[in-house]
Amino acid sequence: MRTILRMPKVQIIGILLLLFAAVASLIGLATASYLFVTCVGFSALFDIASTYLRRKKFFIPYAAIVTGLILSLIIDPEASWSQILVICATAMGVKNFARFGNRHVLNPAASGLFFGWMFFGLNPSWWGATLYSSGESLFSNVLIYALILPIAIISCYRLGRYNTVLSYILFFTLLIGFVTSSFSPSAIIRTIINPGLLFYSLLMLPEPMTSPVNKKRQIMYGSTVAVVNALLVYITFNYPVGNFPDSSLVALFIGNILFFKYR
Repeated sequence: MRTILRMPKVQIIGILLLLFAAVASLIGLATASYLFVTCVGFSALFDIASTYLRRKKFFIPYAAIVTGLILSLIIDPEASWSQILVICATAMGVKNFARFGNRHVLNPAASGLFFGWMFFGLNPSWWGATLYSSGESLFSNVLIYALILPIAIISCYRLGRYNTVLSYILFFTLLIGFVTSSFSPSAIIRTIINPGLLFYSLLMLPEPMTSPVNKKRQIMYGSTVAVVNALLVYITFNYPVGNFPDSSLVALFIGNILFFKYR
């Protein structure tokens, strides 16, 4: 039991479960429960089925549960159960079959969400990485940060992805200042402590199967994703083009593709 509890994936599951409980009232307990059951349930089910097709064995789908929890925290709460089913099936299909040898290419959660945009016009809402209204629920906002930041210990310390995280936050903060023409200390601080940015940079960006291990390549990877993301934000901010895919998902895809051979 102690060995299982020391696993980074199990620790991430525990943190995400607590985070989900802390933010569930943002969209209502009924909607939150619906997202939890469908996203986690479908992800686990498809991962078990896909892995059995590949390896003829059953297992506890820790990675799928992490993916399902990530999806439940950022997916559009208006998504139907059938759309969630397709998104989860795509995420687990990419995880199990979009490989070169034993190397994963694309982040599963981002893949499912991008597929959801392509076929259903759904973009992630990032509802679970959103603060409560500031003067009303200060304790709740502190709790959200208290639950997001421990992910940094796992991603940066245990998995050794601190160069990825720090390079992304640094470059994205600087570049988004150019995009918004705002370099005031308060604007910089707001960007850095934005819970959506922290959730993305601490959890999705350094996903261990799709991000570099080499320290120098981590810096290149994090800065590349930051540059692409900021560039896409600039384009969509200045040249609206309708329902454009979420810039952070596209940037993550590009980073995954460019660095999957150089980890």
